[in-house]
Amino acid sequence: MQSNTEQETSDLLAEARRIRLTIPEVCLPGVTANSRLLQTYIDLVLELELPDNCPPAYEYEP
Repeated sequence: MQSNTEQETSDLLAEARRIRLTIPEVCLPGVTANSRLLQTYIDLVLELELPDNCPPAYEYEP
């Protein structure tokens, strides 16, 4: 059985082959870590509930 990281790396390599992208071996740990980080952001956005009447934000003010 593969570990989570091995499975993630395997999935990334399969996706890279599908889109004809070469990922150098030395870059795999960083690409895997960045993909994991991006997935946490995706999960956060998908969990966010917005009402149907939420007004658009036309500009950002910190």
